Amino acid sequence: MEILLIEPSQELTETVRRRLTDDGYTAVCVSNGTDALKLLDSLRFESILLEWSLPDMDGVDVLRELRTRRLDTPVMVLSSRACVADRVLALDSGADDYLLRPFHLDECMARVRRMVRTYQRRTPPEYDGTNGGIHCIADLTVDLTQHVATRSGKRLLLSAKESAILEYFAQHAGKILTRAEIEAHISAQDAGSGLVPVYIHYLRQKIDEGHPLPLLHTVRGKGYMLSANPMRKPRRCFRPVTCAV
Repeated sequence: MEILLIEPSQELTETVRRRLTDDGYTAVCVSNGTDALKLLDSLRFESILLEWSLPDMDGVDVLRELRTRRLDTPVMVLSSRACVADRVLALDSGADDYLLRPFHLDECMARVRRMVRTYQRRTPPEYDGTNGGIHCIADLTVDLTQHVATRSGKRLLLSAKESAILEYFAQHAGKILTRAEIEAHISAQDAGSGLVPVYIHYLRQKIDEGHPLPLLHTVRGKGYMLSANPMRKPRRCFRPVTCAV
């Protein structure tokens, strides 16, 4: 499960990141609102920890932009602003929680766990076969609704193009897709650009690296295929040999 931490303080970022990692989460950290919004164009998180005072904009402005985009990811604002008016402003702007600094890490993690539970209740997984929803190929899960992919329970950090290609593969699992078909699907701008093999290379690294069962395959002379049961070369047949004793 991935948690996005938007925090300019390197010291606090490292402290919270270590604790999130120790508690079984993957922390993705950025130091300003601009980078956070760019990241959220292509990735989704179970929860967001958002510092109010950012170097380029107020955290509340980031929060409002997230809600304008209709992202329902739970957000906890971190702030040293103790007055009631500021807390009300953050909550009215779409925050799910408000944690006053300085804070104890145990309390912070308890609030993170609650937000993750809230998010999971908001988006229960539904499997509907071939009509959108969640597609499973071995231990790879691709959620077309949330635009989230996991393998062995670990979320894959994908760019927007990589996510689009993987979702296209998932919808056609077990079928060979040509380079032209993939180019046409992801963008007319990429048609004939020769970038598909590059995207496939990075996607294969993220999907298959560290796993004994490869899922993304190159079918020589034809294209690419996402499958847990790739086409295999026929076995060579040998005549039995009788050994005299």
